[in-house]
Amino acid sequence: MPDIVKIILRSGPCLDSPAFLRLYLRALGNPALRLLALALRIKFSPAVLDAVRESRLPPAEKAGLFSAAMNLFRGGGAFKTTSAGRSPLTDAAVLALAGPGALIAEVGVSDGVSALHLLENAGGAEVLLTDLQASFPYRDAGPARVFYYTDGAYISVKLPLFYLCTGLKAGALPPGLPEVSLLNPLVAEKFPAARLAAFDIFGGALPRPAGVIKCANVLNLAYFSPEKIKAALENLRSALAEGGWLVIGQNNPAYEGGEAWLALQREGNRLLLRREEHGHELLPLLRSPGFSGLVG
Repeated sequence: MPDIVKIILRSGPCLDSPAFLRLYLRALGNPALRLLALALRIKFSPAVLDAVRESRLPPAEKAGLFSAAMNLFRGGGAFKTTSAGRSPLTDAAVLALAGPGALIAEVGVSDGVSALHLLENAGGAEVLLTDLQASFPYRDAGPARVFYYTDGAYISVKLPLFYLCTGLKAGALPPGLPEVSLLNPLVAEKFPAARLAAFDIFGGALPRPAGVIKCANVLNLAYFSPEKIKAALENLRSALAEGGWLVIGQNNPAYEGGEAWLALQREGNRLLLRREEHGHELLPLLRSPGFSGLVG
């Protein structure tokens, strides 16, 4: 049974115009207008991403507007927040651990703009960008466009001037549907070979074992229970090559320098805590008895 409250809150008037998107973002940044903008429940459908991508804005402005639009969407229970250069300490740790020819997989990368530093400095390593939602498949039905969220295939409908979150599931999607890609246009322009792949941290598989997995601003207690975090770690461990590294980062003003990270190395069926900086919030959990069979 769809949750009527969520349907109401996630539906609203919609105009997928880059110019209107800029006005809306300015309103959100203005204390006098923010409450009004939120009260009107203004929404944007995934079509706004293609509208931004196809606009004639300068590349840097287009990239910033694309990421700002991404920040308005949800992926599962979490907002798909993103920004360039967001996790410099975590990136430095990843690059120091990645050997030539290794696969660096960044999970929960949203539109990929946060991985620009990795892509620019990977050297001989391969960088794979992944997120639970890598694109929005869709189909047109008269004046409406039906979008599918791949994490459960939830259906939303873009009508003329209105966006409806139905709360319904579509089931298995037929192959070959057109898609709105979530890859930031600046990433695509700078790195034409870059791709954004769908990957579920709780049960997905990578194309080959990773030398390093970067997991920044994904695994935290605000998003997931300890049980879900353990399940994610078990799956990410399986996605690592023997001796590979899982680097978990988090941005938070409470940390020194605004960022903390820790590095776990795979040894058989365990993840060994080798390094950490600035006291990541997960450290007490990883050292608790409930994780003793997985983390050492």
